[in-house]
Amino acid sequence: MSADSVIAFLPIKPVYANRILDGSKRYEFRRSRLRQDITHVVIYSTSPVSKIVGIAEVAGVKAASVSAAWRQTRQGAGISRSAFNAYFSGVQSAVFISLRRVVRLKKELDPIEVRSGFKIPQSFSYVDESFIKRVLFSGVSNACEA
Repeated sequence: MSADSVIAFLPIKPVYANRILDGSKRYEFRRSRLRQDITHVVIYSTSPVSKIVGIAEVAGVKAASVSAAWRQTRQGAGISRSAFNAYFSGVQSAVFISLRRVVRLKKELDPIEVRSGFKIPQSFSYVDESFIKRVLFSGVSNACEA
């Protein structure tokens, strides 16, 4: 990480967070735009897990029509076509984040352990470098790469 790192905190359903961690899901999808220059994501597995479970480097962020996004990502989507279509129902474009170098935390973390009063966003939020450094310090000792 460098001083120009842009880090997104992504709440992800547990089934999909696990697929990212095991390498079978190489793209994360969003209905709303994110910055193109994101360098890392913090992977938060939503309820019932409700913990930060990993970190990944971002290879790229793209937007395309829903059908074009599926064609470009289907090999590493980690989601069925029907679930993909249901998620993007009612919107014209899909945002997809290409992930690489995924690290599963040795110790899953409650975001409150990282930053007091942290509020879990609905879709995503940006966090600063000190946030991800605390995650790495607290959760990565003896981490394993996926």
